[in-house]
Amino acid sequence: MIKPFEFYFDFASPYTFIAHKEIRRIENENSIKINYMPILLGALLKSAGIKPNMDIPIKGKYMIKDCKLWAEKYNIEFKFNSYFPIITLNLMRCVLVAEKKSLAKNFIDKVFD
Repeated sequence: MIKPFEFYFDFASPYTFIAHKEIRRIENENSIKINYMPILLGALLKSAGIKPNMDIPIKGKYMIKDCKLWAEKYNIEFKFNSYFPIITLNLMRCVLVAEKKSLAKNFIDKVFD
């Protein structure tokens, strides 16, 4: 049996979308518990003095290609949000509220869909 684990995420990250889809599949197939832990990626990057990938043209181009490759590998339908990058503060707050009502995973699924 696989031990429960924590998945730190922010809706702002396209990698989070890909990971979420694969994690949900693994969770369903293996009956494991995954604790979704909302974070603010922008604040985390800022506190570490790191620029977001999209602010560095070569990294942004690579990230787009990389996300498409990962999505293809896991057979996940993927396209960049036309509003990318997005500010997710309110969405992440909603996750915390949804957790109190045991609705977090449903809310997260809906945001990603």
